[in-house]
Amino acid sequence: MLSENGISHFVSVATGYGSDVMDKTEYAAVRTGRMDSAGMTEYLALNGFGRDDVIVDATHPYAGCASDNVKAAAAERGCRLYRVVRKSEDDGSGSIKRYDSIEEAAAFIDKCEGNILLTTGSTTLRGYCSSVSEDTLGRTYVRVLATSESIEECRSLGIDSSRIIAMQGPFSCGMNEAVMAQYGIRHLITKESGAAGGYGEKIKAAEKLGVTCYVILRPADTDGMSIDEAFEKITGRTYERKIELIIAGAGMGSTSSITLEVMRSIGASDAVFGSKRLISTIPAARKYGMYRASDIKEVLEKNPQIRKAVVLYSGDSGFYSGAKEAVREFTIWKKDVKITVLPGLSSVSYLAAKLGVSYDDAEVISLHGRNSETELSRLADIRYYGKTFVLCSGAEDVRRAAHVLKEAGISALIFAGCRLSYDDETIVQLSAGEAEVFSDDGLVTMLIVNEEHERMPVIRMLGDDEFIRDKVPMTKECIRHESIIRLGLRKGDRVLDIGGGTGSVALEIASLDPSLSVTTIEKDDGAFALIEKNIVKLGLGNIRAIKGDALSVIGDIGRPDCVFIGGSGGELSGIISALSGRWKGIRYVADAVTLETIGELNSILEREGVRDQKITQLAVSDIHSVGGHHMMRAQNPVTIFSFTI
Repeated sequence: MLSENGISHFVSVATGYGSDVMDKTEYAAVRTGRMDSAGMTEYLALNGFGRDDVIVDATHPYAGCASDNVKAAAAERGCRLYRVVRKSEDDGSGSIKRYDSIEEAAAFIDKCEGNILLTTGSTTLRGYCSSVSEDTLGRTYVRVLATSESIEECRSLGIDSSRIIAMQGPFSCGMNEAVMAQYGIRHLITKESGAAGGYGEKIKAAEKLGVTCYVILRPADTDGMSIDEAFEKITGRTYERKIELIIAGAGMGSTSSITLEVMRSIGASDAVFGSKRLISTIPAARKYGMYRASDIKEVLEKNPQIRKAVVLYSGDSGFYSGAKEAVREFTIWKKDVKITVLPGLSSVSYLAAKLGVSYDDAEVISLHGRNSETELSRLADIRYYGKTFVLCSGAEDVRRAAHVLKEAGISALIFAGCRLSYDDETIVQLSAGEAEVFSDDGLVTMLIVNEEHERMPVIRMLGDDEFIRDKVPMTKECIRHESIIRLGLRKGDRVLDIGGGTGSVALEIASLDPSLSVTTIEKDDGAFALIEKNIVKLGLGNIRAIKGDALSVIGDIGRPDCVFIGGSGGELSGIISALSGRWKGIRYVADAVTLETIGELNSILEREGVRDQKITQLAVSDIHSVGGHHMMRAQNPVTIFSFTI
């Protein structure tokens, strides 16, 4: 905290391990080695410490002797002394046995049966070993720091090497569970070392496994302040914690598919977040099974010791990933948060490599987490693609995709890669029929190969004969095409069709691009039923039909980008007024057959102050065979109005 604010200071640590875990900065001068009060006084004098200079006692809550030495040295030099104390996490639960000393806890444990995990550190080993029998010592596993000093202390006290667990903490709940399960632990002895010492994670793990907890109470004289309070005392200002977030792609899920750069970031982090599947095999001290930014922010705010965190998302961070939304939310949350995005290996590139094919000439569709009808309807376009990769959430998506292909009459070869990168991965070749009953577990990525694919039309239009019509009036083909062109559609537009009829205009718009979102309103029962039939027939998922009067429903559907009015039921002026009164910049196209409608539209143009207006009348004639002759049959002339309000 001092280094971040450019404040020079001296740091004294007892061991080389303490020095190793220190961040190396130009502002911190680190001294290694234990000192008594005289040594501390001499050290302070050598570095010019005197009256009103500051000493911060940040020693362990149980290091009473060290605190006494600091207090004596500070008094000798006339320095101000601030004692930093870790916040207690002991909730007073009755299920935990508490003792004032390691000797008391050891005397009780000596009468119990079952294996013991001792996590109170090397400084308490002598007291423990002198208080238990040889038999109890033989069933005690000791977890200490991975330093030669700690291991030598264990050996000198007769602790067998097979009973020494030398690891750097703090440890996650999962890691504690794994250790306890591995060694059949029935009793856990720990200090109440707070969040920094991983106390809560030890207790949770023990409770999950039914392990009895024995806690050595803190010394009575542990009054002090928090780290933030000490910083404020020294500087006179509130500390603004700087957080570094690594948003990373984790490949398919196995550690073998994670890049070395991401693994190094995990190793240097204070915490790792991600789905439970992704973090299950990640070696990290603190792991949280969550990936939503809102949940992660809450954890970060409650745990100030987490200064650098890694958030993992499956696959590649820039390819159909939750990383995009996470970066946006974290940036809004704290403007000064440092965010680094690291790429990962996508399942598409992995499957392509396994099959020995390229993917630079392939289409990609994602149903994973977004298996809506809109996304599924894109599969019908596989008729135009030679290779298509499909990201699936599981076997159900494979079956649904196969059904779409079958309904569209597409004959293609399917390769399904399941649990990619894991030891039990499978890659199978399927026909559409076989894919319809696919039932393998796990995430799936498909490659669909259509060697006899069609060439995609440059202009994609639907003919009149592609709609179910019955006796409902329909905007004819030429008029429909020209009216849609006048809408000036762009990718992602929200389109409103008023007076749907057979749904021909709305459906043709929806067929142009899956990014378009189309809503058609129709109040006639027969026409509405026909629209629903045509939606099913054409298999389009980006269109919805609403039954009702336009004026009563348009206020609830949200702002459209474009509006087509094919039939208004005599409410043309009211409909446009209602829309233009709420939203500006909407592009309108209205077709008029009667002189009255033409006159009403002219009045609207004068009243609303429109721009980009264009009025065109089309008179279309079709050729029909009559006997041995071909005759022209004229359709009603239609005037197309297009304008922006």
